[in-house]
Amino acid sequence: VNHTSGAMTHVVMDELPDLVNAIRNYRSETTSIGLELLLVLFPRPGELRAARWDQFNFETGVWLRPADLMKRGIAHAIPLPKQAIKLLLRLKEISRDGNEYLFPSRSNSNAVFISDATFNSALKRMGYGEKQDPHGFRHIASTFLNDKFSDKEQVIESALSHQKAGVKGAYDKGAHLRERVDVMQFWADHL
Repeated sequence: VNHTSGAMTHVVMDELPDLVNAIRNYRSETTSIGLELLLVLFPRPGELRAARWDQFNFETGVWLRPADLMKRGIAHAIPLPKQAIKLLLRLKEISRDGNEYLFPSRSNSNAVFISDATFNSALKRMGYGEKQDPHGFRHIASTFLNDKFSDKEQVIESALSHQKAGVKGAYDKGAHLRERVDVMQFWADHL
């Protein structure tokens, strides 16, 4: 059974272990790492595809996404759980030296980073074409975390880089970073 929320097709929690296993065993290690980062960090897929190494601070354990890359035009920091740091360091190890992008385009076109087809095609090859969309990882994380931390809705909304509603959104600019560190690590540990 798959759930669809707009373009966010996703597996149900019971199917997640098999999907994680399929991702970790995918033939392209770079694509495998990208899909696992989508699952662990649940960014918008385009934000991960356009990510540059200079946005990651391994000392502080934060991925700082600049305003110009963000849907709402507001810079957003993502705490990096230890599993994400391990994946990123492995990606750096197997990447071509000197490229500023985590996922540089391998084609000869003018693209500087991979297209959205890369992750979509990989999920299709794994047999999840109709069950899991790259954007759907955000829905899985949101559902799980809102269920586990029903008292931390604002923290989870901030982790998803969603605008808070109404007056609260206009005045509360808090990013809940310290609380998000714990929530992100809890999610990565669960995975």
